[in-house]
This record gives sequence, C-alpha cells and structure tokens, in this order.
Amino acid sequence: MTQHTQKVEQVRRRNRLDNWRKGIKFSLGETINNGEDVKHTTIYNDDSQTIEYLKSDRKTETIPSPHSEDDLVDLMMRGETATAEAIIRKLAEGEDNE
Repeated sequence: MTQHTQKVEQVRRRNRLDNWRKGIKFSLGETINNGEDVKHTTIYNDDSQTIEYLKSDRKTETIPSPHSEDDLVDLMMRGETATAEAIIRKLAEGEDNE
C-alpha cells in the first residue's frame, strides 16, 4: 500500500509542477526596429521564455528552462511556503487590529 501512496504523491507533485511551470512570472512588450515590429517576451515560473514578434513573419522563439526538475520542485515549494507565510502574517495582523 505504501508504494501506491508514494506513486500517487509523485503524480500529484508532477501535476502541480506542470501547472506551476505555466504560470507567468514576467511579460514585456517592446517596439523594435524604429517601431516597425513589436517584440513580446514572456518569462514563465520555470524561467523558460517565449519571444514573439507581433508585426513580422519572424518565428516565435522558445527558450527552455535552465533548471533541473528537482530544482524546479524546490522553487515551486519555496514559492508556496512564502505565499502561506504571507497569508498567515496578514491574518495575524488582522487579529492584532481587532
């Protein structure tokens, strides 16, 4: 039974990681070539990038994540921990004000 539980947890973690990776960390649009084109850069949570050129026929560039899967799990877990800590702090501040 323990093996089954471990497999289920692995699948859940992989699914959470896949969803987290797709989250957008940063997005930037900028004009290039004296306004003739627009370069749109999207950086995702896993630090992979997509670079699109909106007014030209240039192909979209995709830059993969520079991190290993283990590093990405650590990054995801740190982000979840920081979010939880912020929520707890906010709740504690609300109780102090009452």
